[in-house]
Amino acid sequence: MNIEYGSQHQIQTIAQVAISKFDPSLSRKFIGIMRFLESNREFATPLGRKNLVLFPSEAYIARKAQQFVKGRTAKHPGIPQTSHDLIVDEILQHYFDVPQADLKRADELHRMSMAAENIIGELLERYLATVMEPEGYIWCSGSLVRAVDFIKEPADAHASWTLLQIKNRQNSENSSSASVRKGTTINKWFRAFSMKNRTNWEQFPDRSIREKVSEAGFRQFVADFLRMQRTAP
Repeated sequence: MNIEYGSQHQIQTIAQVAISKFDPSLSRKFIGIMRFLESNREFATPLGRKNLVLFPSEAYIARKAQQFVKGRTAKHPGIPQTSHDLIVDEILQHYFDVPQADLKRADELHRMSMAAENIIGELLERYLATVMEPEGYIWCSGSLVRAVDFIKEPADAHASWTLLQIKNRQNSENSSSASVRKGTTINKWFRAFSMKNRTNWEQFPDRSIREKVSEAGFRQFVADFLRMQRTAP
């Protein structure tokens, strides 16, 4: 069933039913995102490659509820399964003087390093969510909002929502994401500089959150989170 523009109450009712099938504890947060999208439909992410199902149909909301919950499921580093290029061994051995006996271990370490790098952004959002959601922000897990990772509803009904895009490094925003953000009120923040050995926590856009987050806090969160993943049954 398609829902006409202006039917905010109906959208929230359908959202409540949809999220309750997966995780009722996330109802307030999911409904908050649907409420934001109802008045900012240009931020609704497509459903499927052909985007045949559009917001705010029941089918769209139901699928997005599932994505929202799945996006919060604990993840762990995944080792890349791509085949090894033997020319890499030649370069390591004949230019970087890596002994032949160490080549296999070098490949293993390289794959583990890639897995670690690939999950940093995920862990960064999770860490920030533990601090920001108690302060009224909603983590847009499951990529429900285009180019936005956190939203916060204003206390004043006439004010604008706070929109925040999080990146791990200064140079990690792709062109598609940048084009969406251009001309919008999306705030962008990155954790670390790509060419400097320093972080950017002191420039976090929300001052009240800035006082509660840090590189040391993030490192501790990552250690605790991954330790739990390794020991989980």
